Amino acid sequence: MDISTENLEKIIVGLIICLLSFVFFSESKEDVKPEIVIDVDEYELNPIVAWKDTHKKWDDTIQDIVRIKYRVSNMNTKIWVMDSNWNVVHESAIVRDPYDDGTPRDIQYVWKLYETQRTQHIEPGLYTIVVGGMYPPHSAQGKLHLQFDI
Repeated sequence: MDISTENLEKIIVGLIICLLSFVFFSESKEDVKPEIVIDVDEYELNPIVAWKDTHKKWDDTIQDIVRIKYRVSNMNTKIWVMDSNWNVVHESAIVRDPYDDGTPRDIQYVWKLYETQRTQHIEPGLYTIVVGGMYPPHSAQGKLHLQFDI
């Protein structure tokens, strides 16, 4: 099977054109997430920020989450999420402490809005995220908190 160099050149040029058109004209399937910018001055005044995001589960499905960045300045600190009736809908499983020398520590926590072993499915609504102690808070008064709408 002899192929002339002229035909071989045409085949190679055709393959290059197909490859380049595929690379430049194919649609990107990757979603670009907006970058979250945290205002440092505002964070210093009220050191709790939350934003809605998504992540990929173990079964490759994309699920909703809330990322919470907060400051730990007391021992035995955890996140509590309360609904509009002040019922606990979520609590962090991990208790956090400041650094050993007592300086505050900034933590980023992920609250999963879908059902898992530790979380229930969260319906849309207004929730209060409270940075509290070992026991459920009875109010947000005097505690670092944030109202968050899902």
